[in-house]
Amino acid sequence: MIIIINETIDNCLRNIVNTFFTFHQNTKLVLVNFLEYVNNLTIGRVLLLILINYNISFSLSRLFLSNSAAYMKKCYREVLKLIISQLIYIPYCAYIINLIE
Repeated sequence: MIIIINETIDNCLRNIVNTFFTFHQNTKLVLVNFLEYVNNLTIGRVLLLILINYNISFSLSRLFLSNSAAYMKKCYREVLKLIISQLIYIPYCAYIINLIE
């Protein structure tokens, strides 16, 4: 299973966190969260609660994709990796390429 987390801001300047799961070549938007603030702990909490609520075993998750924001890297290192030891973090390239343009 691949977990994709994307944080953005809407027209009202609210923090929006979109969570997608990819499994067997199917990608699904799992949840859209509106958060007062976004940091490594709030992102970790969102992801862990989704896994628990959907009854997805932590051992099934293998890959964590997100932008390369410092709080996403910190979320992986200090929250997710401690609980899901086999998880691999990869910043997705489309976001990085978009920053260059």
